[in-house]
Amino acid sequence: MQPSADDRFVVLNDEPVSENGADLLGTSDTADRLSDLIVSSRDSTPFTLAIDAGWGMGKSSLMRQLQLRLEGTEGVRTAWFNAWTSGSDALEVLIKSVLLRFDRNIVRRAYHRVAGAPRLSRWIRIGFRLAMTTFGLRRLVDELWAQLSVDPKSRNEIRGAVGEMAQEWVNSANSAGKQIVVFVDDLDRCRHDVVVTVCEAIKLYLDVPGLVFVIGCDQSALNRSIQQSDIAGAHPAGYLEKIVQVNYHSPQPGQRQVRDLVNGYASRSGTSRFFDDHVLNFVAERTGRNPRRIKRLINSFVLEYHLDKEWQDFGADILVRVLLLQHFYPAFYRLLTSSATEDPVQEFLEYHDVREDINMGGTNPESWRDVFTKYKIESPGENVDRDVLRDYLGQLEQQLPESFPRLVTDEVFTTTLRQLKESPRFDHLRQHLQRRRFQFDPGGIADAEERLPGEHTDMQGGYALVVDDVFAEKNGEFSDTGRIVTTLREWGAKVDTASDFESMKRAIRGRVPDIIVSDINRHGVDDSGLQDVQALRDENIYKGPVVFYVARVTPARRKWASELDAVGVTNSFSEAMEWARMSIFG
Repeated sequence: MQPSADDRFVVLNDEPVSENGADLLGTSDTADRLSDLIVSSRDSTPFTLAIDAGWGMGKSSLMRQLQLRLEGTEGVRTAWFNAWTSGSDALEVLIKSVLLRFDRNIVRRAYHRVAGAPRLSRWIRIGFRLAMTTFGLRRLVDELWAQLSVDPKSRNEIRGAVGEMAQEWVNSANSAGKQIVVFVDDLDRCRHDVVVTVCEAIKLYLDVPGLVFVIGCDQSALNRSIQQSDIAGAHPAGYLEKIVQVNYHSPQPGQRQVRDLVNGYASRSGTSRFFDDHVLNFVAERTGRNPRRIKRLINSFVLEYHLDKEWQDFGADILVRVLLLQHFYPAFYRLLTSSATEDPVQEFLEYHDVREDINMGGTNPESWRDVFTKYKIESPGENVDRDVLRDYLGQLEQQLPESFPRLVTDEVFTTTLRQLKESPRFDHLRQHLQRRRFQFDPGGIADAEERLPGEHTDMQGGYALVVDDVFAEKNGEFSDTGRIVTTLREWGAKVDTASDFESMKRAIRGRVPDIIVSDINRHGVDDSGLQDVQALRDENIYKGPVVFYVARVTPARRKWASELDAVGVTNSFSEAMEWARMSIFG
């Protein structure tokens, strides 16, 4: 089944915006003012202007608009340098970016001076000059760099050579005031050694009259890079003050700006009808008003809708709501997609209604009595005081997922769950999510808790026992706990598995593990994992660390695990892995 003509959505690109018409954040005025500042400060060169903003907040777009304005200004030339893509060649690429903005004859004369051509014999000098006249500017720059970078002594001459070229270029103008403005992008995404290289290049080699640097960066990230490099000791901010003379802190978009931004992105992607005012405001605030995060959410929807034809049966509006859960409520999403028999949506909505009724005075006893009975809480009698009912509510909350009391006041979350539950295909939808478990990529930001503790964790010599009833099934290795087994083995640990109490004891008697990672509900019995560890403790079979990994984390389970002196209870894969790493090697 192909999407209908009305459902032809398109992916948004992540390229910086340079055209005024494409500027959804309204930064044109800022670009105009910064352009005027740079041009009017030509007599104050050299200097460096930093555009300071966080990841995805539109630094590159502002810089592109600024470059567009400066390119149209007489006496100004610009260069664009992407520090992240330059890698280990950052020094060479940056200096060449500057040299390429000078006139060809200026570069040619600089090469003559640096290469010492006047000391050559007459015939060699003639041949040399003939060759140089045929070289294009880029070849001239390559030859000049080859001379300047031949050894450390030659590198000491870079600043003087660039300074002479800049002075010659400025003086060649009919009117004074030429500038070269170099835009340095993505510096805060670089390794700390690249950050230092670029900073030193700006200060040691390119700090000459006529040059202006505009750096797009998150200054806090640069501070961390400088600190890691040890060149600034305990005072990275002081080091950066020597590099950056003017700092423009880009403000967070206002409410109206970010609404226009979401509306614009939705319109361009063809998804406008799914972003009503309620969802629009929610997305704007929960993404931190970050343009890149908003784009990624919309792109995730577009990609998933096109790749999985079942979403066309469920409806695009259902997919939008699923993505809201996955992106902004990852803990609940993991609960929704777990293999647990409980329906967390129904469970939450029942709790929401019971809590609301109790807070209103308990006007509908039948509703809360049924829920209390369901959780084996002795139902209160007739004409119960509201404070007594709230005590009962507290007992109920001990058995519910611990996020419920916090989420119950979130209107968007509650509305989203009601809309999902009202779908006639809700049960099939949950099965589909459990089967697919597709992962939304928020850029490493929204669900940072799912990042692993380290890419190269060494657990050689460690021994873990992972317990889950899925290992009694044929395809248990494809479960979440199967993923834990695979990851621990990739990190070098020896791992055994067990599926019940007896197989746990056999494994422990063969070799005492450094850690046990256990599920909690096993073979249809609630809390059997906790009961088994209790038995291991009581029988003095195992006294070591235990991590309980379960979708449904409740206060009651946390309390029991604490009484067992366990490391903890979690439904976060990365947290479970971090606890395992720390338990084995501290």
